[in-house]
Amino acid sequence: MDKGQLEMEGESKSSQNIIFVHADLDLYGLDPYQFRLYAHIGRRGQCFSSLETISKICKISVRKAQQALKQLEDMGLIKKTTRKKGKTHIYELTPREQWKKSEYNDKDGTVEAERQKVRSALQADLKNGQPEKSPEDF
Repeated sequence: MDKGQLEMEGESKSSQNIIFVHADLDLYGLDPYQFRLYAHIGRRGQCFSSLETISKICKISVRKAQQALKQLEDMGLIKKTTRKKGKTHIYELTPREQWKKSEYNDKDGTVEAERQKVRSALQADLKNGQPEKSPEDF
């Protein structure tokens, strides 16, 4: 076995997980298309790709991509800037302060209960003197 293989085998499963989804995003109520496009834009920082390219990469139809991008923009989760020639756009994630309140229909209160659990965990950590977390972490 070479050194690279040994290093990979020695890693814990949690260190191999490279995605972090913030609780605010996880509990926002995005549908799978919106979430996939949000992740696609977030991975790049700025997305300059054409709608056709975005839809191919995300494995969704062009029409679904159009709808989901418009919805994300309406929710305040992304910002769309038209490029000079007007044929393509630049998509970027927005800071959480610019997100609109989620309109997710939580009929049975499950999502709100989960949000409360996250807030309670944060408060407990802060009371126990664990300053590495802040309200923005949840």
